[in-house]
Amino acid sequence: MTTPTYTEQDAIDAALAQQWDDAIRINTALLKLNKENINVLNRLGFAYLQLGQITTAKKTFQKVIKLDEYNQIAIKNVKKLGVVRQKDLKKPTLSHRSPMMFLEEPGKTKIVECVNTAPVQALSSACPGEEVVLKTKNHAVEVRTSNDIYLGALPDDIAFRLIKFISDGNTYAVHIKSVGKNSLVLFVRELTRGKRFTNQPSFASTGIYVPYAKLDGEKEPVTDADDTADDAAE
Repeated sequence: MTTPTYTEQDAIDAALAQQWDDAIRINTALLKLNKENINVLNRLGFAYLQLGQITTAKKTFQKVIKLDEYNQIAIKNVKKLGVVRQKDLKKPTLSHRSPMMFLEEPGKTKIVECVNTAPVQALSSACPGEEVVLKTKNHAVEVRTSNDIYLGALPDDIAFRLIKFISDGNTYAVHIKSVGKNSLVLFVRELTRGKRFTNQPSFASTGIYVPYAKLDGEKEPVTDADDTADDAAE
């Protein structure tokens, strides 16, 4: 019987499809060709982690650190595995998530396609349904995993808008809706509103336009036009 010939793309495809047994088999085969392939080792460690094989995952990431002591993916996963317990592990797959997670609500939710996405090696460790974190900068909003691995950034128009809302106390839940080789799509949900924006939805609603009536002493709501003007003045 002919032994299958695998490529790194096969391993990446298996990870993106969340086929973790296949990912382990393919990456293990690739390691036989080069035992010091850091990308293969990182993918293998993550696949073991997804299947709850904590000890094996940790040993695999430690091999990466021996080869590259500054490898951030391996360092952060070893740190995470130092405190994680078997019962704490949850596979971040949609099969274990409520279908209501992606229920859209006008003004409160938005589907966003990220820009400046991370290399495929980082994206292959992300899964649909996984909760991610928004990290605001002066003029940008980064998307990172719970252990601070960069995945991408919000488009400028959405980023400028959310920076204003977040700085004034709004909070959001952000989950991965889909992930591909060069793409990352998020589902952003407004959870709470800060005092300044109590009556202002986070996102423009589609459909019939309802004029905004400003109450006495109330500040003007944030609009897309306001965002552009403010940033041009800075």
